[in-house]
Amino acid sequence: MGCLGALTLINLERKRLQALDGWIELIFHIRTRIDCYLTPIGEILATADRELLKPCMGTPSDSSLEALLQKSRFLLSPEANRLLTAFARELGGSYREEQVKRCDYYADALRRLRDKEFDQLPARLRVRCALCLCAAIGAAILLW
Repeated sequence: MGCLGALTLINLERKRLQALDGWIELIFHIRTRIDCYLTPIGEILATADRELLKPCMGTPSDSSLEALLQKSRFLLSPEANRLLTAFARELGGSYREEQVKRCDYYADALRRLRDKEFDQLPARLRVRCALCLCAAIGAAILLW
């Protein structure tokens, strides 16, 4: 039981990093589509590849970044949620150059956050494993 819980939490921690990577890739895709083709955000999401949206827990039927963010909110840290919420609010209401700058800013901020979370990952995995195994041992002692 404890091993299963530890494996589940390890898998969740890895999915959190994958979700952050997916959002960074999506922002770069959005940046490219805005910079090269001046495509509106709704059309960018509607024509996006499923594999691009998959780490963000999205589908091409998601018509807005807010809807997409709502689906992946549980996988993201509070800081990542704050950054992505601000990005979703700011995108689409200004000139092309400003939107490209906003995409660059938020992609860089998310990349720094991802690097920080990646550095903390081994410690977080050890703590999760230790807690699950200790809980399983404690339950075994109590039930015996």
